[in-house]
Amino acid sequence: MSEQATSRENFEAWFGVPLRRLMRDPSSGLAVIMVAFPLLERYLRQRAKSEPNKPPFNKELLGALPELGNLRNANLFWSIYSHGLLHHVAFSRGTYLLSHDKPIVEVRKDGAVWLNPNLFAKRVLKVIRDDFSTFDRGIALPRAIPVAAPVSRGVAYLPYVGTGTPTGRSGQ
Repeated sequence: MSEQATSRENFEAWFGVPLRRLMRDPSSGLAVIMVAFPLLERYLRQRAKSEPNKPPFNKELLGALPELGNLRNANLFWSIYSHGLLHHVAFSRGTYLLSHDKPIVEVRKDGAVWLNPNLFAKRVLKVIRDDFSTFDRGIALPRAIPVAAPVSRGVAYLPYVGTGTPTGRSGQ
């Protein structure tokens, strides 16, 4: 199997499948976007060859989320959601909200910015899947290290990400 095929397989196992599971629970919207934003940021950085909220980055963000309408809204959207959520686990203003009943993203004239967490995560996954080679050009994803599993579990190996010890068995 090629290195990119392995990366894609890991991407699906570590992000695609867990996000799909989280999206089933309407109370998981915050967790869903907290996973989806870094994935999108990695992809956009690679695509734009630029740091977040710089013009090339915002242009690529607008390409991924044309619903933002313009570069000003793209800059606003990224500042509020990415910086607020990922640095403070909060929104920097009370007019930035999540709802499963809204379109993917809506920037209203009254200053409110709405985001539908599930539609956003689905879009992020689609954008990355459609251009995985761009996503994969960044720092290598962690490698899954096969570890012999107990025979009673019925599998030969359990993939995990870590420092060399299976999850839940550190120090053994």
